[in-house]
Amino acid sequence: MHCPHCSTIIHFHGEHHVYRMTGNSGSPSGYELTEGFCPSCNQLIVHMSIGEYRWIEDQGEITNVVEEQFLYPKFLKRALDAAIPQKYGQMFNEAVAVLSASPRASAALSRRLLQQLLREEFKIVLGENANLDLELKEFYKLPEVPGHIKNVVDEIRQIGNWAAHPLKYKSTGDIVDVEPQEAEWLLDILEDILDMRFVQPNVEKERLAKYDQKRKDIRR
Repeated sequence: MHCPHCSTIIHFHGEHHVYRMTGNSGSPSGYELTEGFCPSCNQLIVHMSIGEYRWIEDQGEITNVVEEQFLYPKFLKRALDAAIPQKYGQMFNEAVAVLSASPRASAALSRRLLQQLLREEFKIVLGENANLDLELKEFYKLPEVPGHIKNVVDEIRQIGNWAAHPLKYKSTGDIVDVEPQEAEWLLDILEDILDMRFVQPNVEKERLAKYDQKRKDIRR
């Protein structure tokens, strides 16, 4: 997971508290509160998971998680490089801002941004009957896309069993159910694609400019 304070990828381990909800019909439900400190920035994090409650080995446990959110801090942060165009950065930041309150809304914004990037920046235009699933397959074929991004893109098509929920990629802006962590995974791959498309070319240009300057200095 990403730390909601400093955006560093961390393994969050904290103190767990599991509670059973009362007055529910069907399978018992409950929630788990995890509180601890980011190992990178040492800021407090409070996370909640909601799902089915069961008692096992003398303690409560939450399974089949249906909702997750940060209780503190309430608003998440992910820093983007200044090289990323504002129109993409704004939509990405909106998807980050609503992640805790509504993973479904965050995922809808992320899928819309992903499709916009594929069409505008990578010129993947397949016609009126195109959908995000087919466009991701074309993106996978592009020779300039690094292997690690190709692998993640191929996996993301299967996250949450998209094949069983075609609306997820046929109508990218729809608010549909998402699997736990799906919305955050979408943000991760968007970060990788934005970095590949806008940040790394700038890094390479700056590196070449330094080499050119060094050669000029040597000739002098």
